[in-house]
Amino acid sequence: MTNYQDDRQQKNLTAIYDRINWLHQQPDGILFQEISGDNCIAVKKIKSVLLLFLADRSTLTTNVAQSIFDLNNPLNFIFPYAKAIVLALIWQSQPKNIYIIGFGGGSIPQFFHHYFPDATIECTDIDRTIVAVAQKYFGIQLDDRLKVAIQDGRDYLAEKISATKYDIIIVDAGFGSGYMPYRLVTQEFYQLCKSRLSNSGVIAVHLFHKQDFNAAAVKTLQSVFARVYTCNLAEGNSIAIATNLPLLDKNEIFFKAEIIQDFHNLEFSLTEQTQQLKNAAQLLESVANWEALPMFTDAAMPPGYLD
Repeated sequence: MTNYQDDRQQKNLTAIYDRINWLHQQPDGILFQEISGDNCIAVKKIKSVLLLFLADRSTLTTNVAQSIFDLNNPLNFIFPYAKAIVLALIWQSQPKNIYIIGFGGGSIPQFFHHYFPDATIECTDIDRTIVAVAQKYFGIQLDDRLKVAIQDGRDYLAEKISATKYDIIIVDAGFGSGYMPYRLVTQEFYQLCKSRLSNSGVIAVHLFHKQDFNAAAVKTLQSVFARVYTCNLAEGNSIAIATNLPLLDKNEIFFKAEIIQDFHNLEFSLTEQTQQLKNAAQLLESVANWEALPMFTDAAMPPGYLD
């Protein structure tokens, strides 16, 4: 890393701290709450940690925090799934164009904006209020490199007519109940993503709680991409990473993660995340009903998907 890059990143980090400094003086508890569409959006402070919740409007209940943010260390990921998403860098270590579906508190977009100062990060979210909350409470500042469109993420990708291809696509959109919208797990959607990726591009998908459907989503990914890897996390969520690049073995993955971690001086251990990463072909051995799993297509949503 050059001194120029170092100085630029230090200024960026200082600016983030300046934007969130006022939050240290706020009392613990609910700092923000507002009905937006079908959801109630809330920000809660617990000591130096902020949590963004997306609750069902009718019941005002949720068991999922959409974002967790450490005021004392804004570039450190608390969510294990966010750390695992960064594993996409193993296949594309110098991304120039990144697309993220689902903005939330903006921690993942901000990570890439900070560590990759020459990259452009395009994001989409269907809720304007969430983006406004991220800017006020989570230290996010949009600029010519970090952009958010208030639009359905799949529609945005389908309408994209630029010749620019993405090096990394991240799918991180979910309901308050912890499920991905069905139209973001289908074969047709993954084919669309593939058509918008560069030749060495990679897609990272945040799969939420329901394990049976996670396996089916991985099977669907495998029908589109040559290589699929999974990272199953203790909290029940999983990450799937797919690419058409050659297969990497565990030693290569660990070595590349170590280089990335040391080069960027990350606030968390990327090499630790590699311990959970497996070639998805190994799922054939651990999922008893693999052949019977559905292939997700736009034609029909499996019964019980949103239960």
